[in-house]
Amino acid sequence: MIQETIKVNGIKMTLKPYSEKRMKELNSINAEITEWVNNHLDATIDQVPVELKGEWWKRKASILWDSEKPLPDDFFTSDEFESSLLKDSEDFFTVRRLYL
Repeated sequence: MIQETIKVNGIKMTLKPYSEKRMKELNSINAEITEWVNNHLDATIDQVPVELKGEWWKRKASILWDSEKPLPDDFFTSDEFESSLLKDSEDFFTVRRLYL
């Protein structure tokens, strides 16, 4: 099996393989985000409460990554969280869905 790994804020993450269950969980979080955005049309990304962004990112990460060690409580709410790597992981995961 191919194991894709990345380092996020210096912590090694192994990307979990695609599954329909994980995709449904990810879609559920994305639906919550879309609902929040639709209810706050004038808000910018900077106006989304950091705790809310952190919650969404943590939930997505639990679907997409296995970490080499426990993550600190403020991992996802830190100004240094490399959220673009979570986005890249989500894109990679979604592309894996195309296999039949």
